[in-house]
Amino acid sequence: MTKAAKKLAAKAGSTSPAAGSAAASATATPVLNEDAFSGKDAIVEAFSQQSRFHEETLETLSKEVDLKQVNINIGEKPLLKDTRLWFKSGTRYGLIGRNGTGKSTLLKAIGYGQLIGFPLNLRTLYIEQLPSETPENQTVIETVLKADTERILLMSESKLLQQSINKYPKQLVKCIKKLEWERIKVKLAAQHKLAIRRSGKRGAEAREELLIVEAQEKAAQEAFEAVPIEGVEPPLDILNQAHEMLESVYNKLQQIEADSAEARARELLRGLGFTPESQDLPIKQFSGGWRMRIALAQALFLKPNLLLLDEPTNHLDLPAIIWLQNYLLENLDEDQTVVVVSHDRNFLNAVTEEIIRLRDYQLSYFPGNYDEYEMKMEDKAKMKDRIVAALEQKRKHVQETINKQRSIMNKTGDEKRGAVIASRQKKLERLAGYNKTESGKRFKQSYHAGFHHNMGLLIERDVPEPPVTIPLPIPKELRGNPTTLLSLNNVTFSYPGATTRKSGPVVQNINLSLHQYSRIALLGPNGCGKSTIISLLAGDLTPTSGTVERFSSLVNIGYFSQHNVDKLDGYTAKSATQYLMDTFPDDYKNPEMARKYLGSFGVAGQIALLPMSSLSGGQKARVALAICVQGGPQVLLLDEITNHLDMATIEGLIVALKSFAGAVVLVSHDAYFVKSVCEEDEDDEFFDDEEDQALNEEEAGVVYRVKGGKLIKMEGGVDEYVRKVVAENKKGMRAGTGRPI
Repeated sequence: MTKAAKKLAAKAGSTSPAAGSAAASATATPVLNEDAFSGKDAIVEAFSQQSRFHEETLETLSKEVDLKQVNINIGEKPLLKDTRLWFKSGTRYGLIGRNGTGKSTLLKAIGYGQLIGFPLNLRTLYIEQLPSETPENQTVIETVLKADTERILLMSESKLLQQSINKYPKQLVKCIKKLEWERIKVKLAAQHKLAIRRSGKRGAEAREELLIVEAQEKAAQEAFEAVPIEGVEPPLDILNQAHEMLESVYNKLQQIEADSAEARARELLRGLGFTPESQDLPIKQFSGGWRMRIALAQALFLKPNLLLLDEPTNHLDLPAIIWLQNYLLENLDEDQTVVVVSHDRNFLNAVTEEIIRLRDYQLSYFPGNYDEYEMKMEDKAKMKDRIVAALEQKRKHVQETINKQRSIMNKTGDEKRGAVIASRQKKLERLAGYNKTESGKRFKQSYHAGFHHNMGLLIERDVPEPPVTIPLPIPKELRGNPTTLLSLNNVTFSYPGATTRKSGPVVQNINLSLHQYSRIALLGPNGCGKSTIISLLAGDLTPTSGTVERFSSLVNIGYFSQHNVDKLDGYTAKSATQYLMDTFPDDYKNPEMARKYLGSFGVAGQIALLPMSSLSGGQKARVALAICVQGGPQVLLLDEITNHLDMATIEGLIVALKSFAGAVVLVSHDAYFVKSVCEEDEDDEFFDDEEDQALNEEEAGVVYRVKGGKLIKMEGGVDEYVRKVVAENKKGMRAGTGRPI
């Protein structure tokens, strides 16, 4: 952002404040959370190509978005350079790219109205979390209903007009002046945001418009205050105006189906796991994950033209993920557009119709879901390899011809062969890989490029991004070759003070054995006891009854949990490098050793020297994983490890876990991740030797459902669990009792 832009933003910020949350959110671009776009995010600049018909790009009847030469910068760092932003109406997109490429920044720039040139008539919503100003005593259902500020405003206007017409006709003039003032305040709040967000010439224009609206607001206030408190007899034209306004309000309420609003909101909350009783509880009783579900319910309830979902599955359990994907497939309006950023491969495959790839500052578009995108990329790479191979073969043949002709010329002295050699040499130069298009057709300068174009359309190998590798240390050998490393024997656990049946044992009489190559997954909704089982295995909790047995004290356990990741936020001064040196002084005697180890987990360069509280979610997860596997544990307990990791990193983790020579217990809501690690693939290259084939059946992958405090083995693996959840979801929704657990 330029100095002039910063000065302008500061000046805009000193004007009259926004008119309040209800008014501020009733603009064409509703926002549920702006906290995340303050501070360092406030320096984002986003703009697109503007024509002399600029106003047409701002407001159009079409719900399609097609912007050329889109640029997004954070300070001096570019995220997008002269690329096309294209959303077809009614299409579900998956936005993919490595962590740090700018996916979330792009969604925020659109959702928070920063992208200059984006159509203002589109109701666009970016959902991240509940606004910080949400009253803590407000119930869940009230929080969802109040997100629709248009409905709240219309209902307020309807009530005020009805009372004035029927009971207090002398107050009718004052009523109309009040409504006119309130509507201008909504417009003022929207213009105030626009003036703050925009910089340069567009910012100056927005500031000028803000001054005009401020004057209109002041005039409306004066007109309202000029009406006597005791009121006046309304003239006929005022009475007619009031009836017309009331009829218009009624029509708008009917259009947005205001009468069914609460029923629709409660149905959404049921699908996201809120029982009818919990919907009427204050939000202060809910944790961050459940608050995220409330924010998601708000977004679905509002039904914007463009819904931007940034990692919506991060705080959802698998039943809620399944419900959400079915909702996006079956309940959206025909012209609703959705853009999803998600690391959940199964979710992306289920809900997306097209893929948008953010790479090298450009957006590229591919029809189909994520799996189809990957297959297209593989086919494209193979096709280019074939073209390159054919060109190389042809080049080799021409070179052999040149060598042969040169040899004959040297022997015979036939100078005429020099012309043949020169001709072949020119042909060889043309065969350097730049005489074919991507489809393999002959390249024609005048047709494919013209005289002004570079060689960008020619054969160009799309170098794939290097795969992510996760270097899990080899587990230390245990003497005696134990058959069982760790086991739970008839374990029951209740939290202290639990007396009622509802707060009784979290798990009851469960048995679980871990062998050297065990791959075990625990599936179930949040709160069913999965993390409790992991904590019992880790030794963080002591059973109320039953025993936890280790083969010996030498069995080393690596434990990854979201709690351990969150604890890194407390290190406001200590870097990951210093933490390793302090925690494992015998293994890391100097910063170089610690940084080398962290670098192997993708925490490289200056990142390893930054305070851990300043790292991104994905970076903190990598640090926590590096700490978890330090020392070569024989058992890995991984509780929601894929949160905040991109798909490339998850793929790298899958490869590492499949080849890990120890036991693994997973708690995850990522069905693809669980299947890949715990269910043997026919093409599995890691467990195909004789020793692995001889493994006891118990040591192979097992998927358990945690329900009612019990472990239920899913013979059909993840697919069986998903089928049961879908069936129970439908049954629960028909009964109106909420999603079953």
